[in-house]
Amino acid sequence: MIQWKCTVISLVMSLVSHSITDDKWHQVVNHPAWLKLGSYECGLNAADRIIGGMNAALGQFPWILRLGYALPDEKELDWMCGGVLVTDQHLVTAAHCVETAEDGYQLVAVRAGEYDTRSNPDCQLEVCAPPYQDRGIKNIFSHPNFNKPQFHNDIAVITLETPLQLNDYVAPICLPQRDQLIDLQVGELVTVAGWGKMNMSTDERANILQFVSLPVVKPELCNFFGRGFKIADSEICAGAQHNKDACGGDSGGPLMKIFDTPEGPKSFLVGVVSFGPTVCGIKKPGVYTSVLYFLKWILDYIG
Repeated sequence: MIQWKCTVISLVMSLVSHSITDDKWHQVVNHPAWLKLGSYECGLNAADRIIGGMNAALGQFPWILRLGYALPDEKELDWMCGGVLVTDQHLVTAAHCVETAEDGYQLVAVRAGEYDTRSNPDCQLEVCAPPYQDRGIKNIFSHPNFNKPQFHNDIAVITLETPLQLNDYVAPICLPQRDQLIDLQVGELVTVAGWGKMNMSTDERANILQFVSLPVVKPELCNFFGRGFKIADSEICAGAQHNKDACGGDSGGPLMKIFDTPEGPKSFLVGVVSFGPTVCGIKKPGVYTSVLYFLKWILDYIG
């Protein structure tokens, strides 16, 4: 059975080296939006230093966002998915987070700069971040081939009504560079973060942002979901570790890897949390949408 990851932070993933042709890479690096991204300082965090996850440090993942859903006639929002900031006004998430929400919920807001859901502003070791920032949604662009075939092409771009105020605790992640991803090997570690469920016995979600590191695994290890499912080049398979997985509430969140750059180590977005086994953290991998595969498509909506 398959579970969309929209409701834990025990993270499961598998990543493969996805190469990109010279022609496609030429389209990316000459895209107006790619040139625009050069004006942003990305992939840096302000930190000093999931099932199986650990508490993140304040400011460790300043690009991670929460997606808020509302029921008709109710003011209280339910934050059921994640997203990742790529400019001050654009984010990437999973298509199943923006398509048809369950039980009448409608996606209405995005929150940036959250760390501990019980406090605002958040403080750690006598250092306090600014209050979180909420924004309305201007446009949603879900991939036109989402669920064609079923469970594939699970990616979307959201434009916010107004730009976010960037600071040490709200900042974009870097989008992948060609050479960095070509060299990824099975066994390399990637990281996922979110406020999803902490265990499978309750629906309780994390209060403090969680993260976990998981290894890239062979893609064929994800071909167990039934209904003729076969992982595509547009997807990453990772994890397969007991009690380490992404689960409900983590959907749409970032799959990250740190690379050295001339400016020092930076975090890059390599995937988006999509789906996995119905029971999380059972030593089976999960499926993640490859950002490199959809990079040109993403750029078309953030220009």
